[in-house]
Amino acid sequence: MYMDNSNLAYDLSRFDNSERERREKQRKREEEARRIRMAPSASLSKSGTKLTAFVAIAAVFVAFFAVNWFNAKRDDTIRAVSAQEELLTAATEDNALLQSRLDSKVNIAYIEQYAKEKLKMNKVTSSQKKYIAVNTESLIETEKDDSEGFLGSIKKGFKSFLEYIGF
Repeated sequence: MYMDNSNLAYDLSRFDNSERERREKQRKREEEARRIRMAPSASLSKSGTKLTAFVAIAAVFVAFFAVNWFNAKRDDTIRAVSAQEELLTAATEDNALLQSRLDSKVNIAYIEQYAKEKLKMNKVTSSQKKYIAVNTESLIETEKDDSEGFLGSIKKGFKSFLEYIGF
């Protein structure tokens, strides 16, 4: 660029856009540098984001572990219930079998057959039945009359009390 200081009226540098653009870029760079120098907290926020990321990852891991543990416990419970249901089914089948055996052994025909074959017993016929008369009058017991008065009743009460307690 031509600079002649002899005539200031025709200073063409004022109209030169490249010079103005250069100054503006220089000013923007200085502002950017000032902003970077003024923001030391950016490094703290970066370390804060690391801490936040670590906490978030730990929370996700804990949540995953809790869900996995819950599912394992649920599966164990389901297996235990299934095993108990199998035992219940087997016990019900055994109960039905034993009940049918019991019903067959309580039958009158079975009892008569068992008595004939195993115990060698015969059923009583009507001609073998004999009825006897029992004299019931001799079985009546009477208590003798204790009319010893007031002392006799106390003595009788005391004896019954001793008998009650086991003497």
